[in-house]
Amino acid sequence: LGFPYTKTCRLTNASPVPLTFKLRMSDDGTQPAVSSFDQIRKDSDPSWRKGIHFYVEPREFTMNPSQGTILPQGHQDIEVTLCSNTVMEFSRKMLVDLEGIGKGMSALPIMARCLVPELQVCPQILLYDECHLKVPYERKFLIVNNSNLPGCYGLIPQKRKENSPVFYSSPKPCGIVKPHSTAEIPVIIEVQTLGEHRTEVL
Repeated sequence: LGFPYTKTCRLTNASPVPLTFKLRMSDDGTQPAVSSFDQIRKDSDPSWRKGIHFYVEPREFTMNPSQGTILPQGHQDIEVTLCSNTVMEFSRKMLVDLEGIGKGMSALPIMARCLVPELQVCPQILLYDECHLKVPYERKFLIVNNSNLPGCYGLIPQKRKENSPVFYSSPKPCGIVKPHSTAEIPVIIEVQTLGEHRTEVL
């Protein structure tokens, strides 16, 4: 989910004349999809808290080049990239329109399945022991990805209030965990009031 994946196909012109083509994907949306690489650059983006919302269906497929002219007996390699923002199985067709001849003169079936890897947090609880008031203390936890897919994580920024007993933040609030790897996340706290506190970091 949110990771671009590219496959290559080839258009071949077996005719004795040049052909000008234009590619389009059946049933694809119009609003650009959001990649995880863009999302992690903005840790305060509302999508971390509320999820990604589209006013119209996202355009999850791109073709490069999407149009051009192929010389007689020539060919053109096409990169087809899927950046899915929806967990689902795709069954689409890449349609080839030929200028001066017709629309949908050829179609390439596209099959894909989008999944979200299960990321694990270790340890489940960070203990900071005794802390002085309003002095920053740092501990680290791990995000483990045992799957074959990359994962994207983000710590939701704290909504601080005057009566919040503990402030927390991270210098590395979001990022990507590669398949079968681990990411180390630092969490800095500042205790604001006396007592024993338990705060959930989302």
